[in-house]
Amino acid sequence: MLAPVTPGLPVSAHSVLDVVPQLPGQSAAAALRETAEVAQAADDLGYRRFWVGEQHGVRGVGSAAPAVLAAVLAARTDRIRLGAGGVLLTNHQPLVVAEQFAALAAAYPSRIDLGVGQQYGLVPSTAAALGGSARDAFPQRLDELCGFLRDGLPGRAPVGDVRLSLAGLPPPVFVLADHPGAAATAAVRGLPVFLAHHSTASPTPAAVAAYRDHFEASGPTVKPYMAVTVGVVAADSEESAIIRFADYVRVKTRLATASPRATPAELMALLDPPLTGRERGRAERLLDEPGHIVGSRATVVSALGTLAAETGADEIMLVPLAFDGLVRSAILRTIAAGLTKSVRTVPRHAPPLIATA
Repeated sequence: MLAPVTPGLPVSAHSVLDVVPQLPGQSAAAALRETAEVAQAADDLGYRRFWVGEQHGVRGVGSAAPAVLAAVLAARTDRIRLGAGGVLLTNHQPLVVAEQFAALAAAYPSRIDLGVGQQYGLVPSTAAALGGSARDAFPQRLDELCGFLRDGLPGRAPVGDVRLSLAGLPPPVFVLADHPGAAATAAVRGLPVFLAHHSTASPTPAAVAAYRDHFEASGPTVKPYMAVTVGVVAADSEESAIIRFADYVRVKTRLATASPRATPAELMALLDPPLTGRERGRAERLLDEPGHIVGSRATVVSALGTLAAETGADEIMLVPLAFDGLVRSAILRTIAAGLTKSVRTVPRHAPPLIATA
């Protein structure tokens, strides 16, 4: 167990990444309602932002349309920043993404973020349906996107003959990086970076070095800004946290390995039996992965402080590892209680859908 340390970052420097988990038999409306409730909990607890990641063709994941989801969640929260973690530019034309997030930024000023990344690991049928480009097209598409958004600033000329619709104060652009090359892509453009430590932890030290070594203060960020994502399960005790994590691994493993043609009823039956020995072994191996932090409140808060210190991160983005929305909210609440004594309790008020300013 890690030795206790003073948290390196306050709760306001922690954020949340969600993928709208949806179990077989659960309606889309119920999955969205649960995610909205998690976003509201994060808002009340003082977290900085709540992002949804773009994934396609993955069972148990409902976050294929992050721009739409950001609008839904922004309408149901009143302070926290909403955005994408991230829009996969290799799946979309940059102008479309720029116009979507320009509209969101106009509706919710100073509350919208645009995180962008590269698609990988798609099955061929899903990749063909999306009509995406190769990963090496990402730097060019990133430049096009930033060019269209800069067009939204007063006094700027359009990009070629194309002018951005609903141009105004553009949302900040962040790059999600899962390897050192992507971190360097963000650095040379002066963009903030979020390192995908929760999914690919081994490249993190090299990605940190690449970002800091290549950073040029030529973009919107005058100095390097780096965040690190990490999967978390926090509970009242070590044992409770491990049980929750093992259950998450059980469900995720069975959804991933089920037949592509399995019906919802068959999937529900598949998820019913208890944890197997093989699944227990997989959970134990994942507990040793640096991209996962599982334990009591004190253990998790200590480990988050260590992660911030070791990477020099300006921000930590938490990925609550649970399919149940109540459990995800409980994880965030447990961690927030360890990071600060101040939790907002004022009544919630929904903001207007469209800004009046």
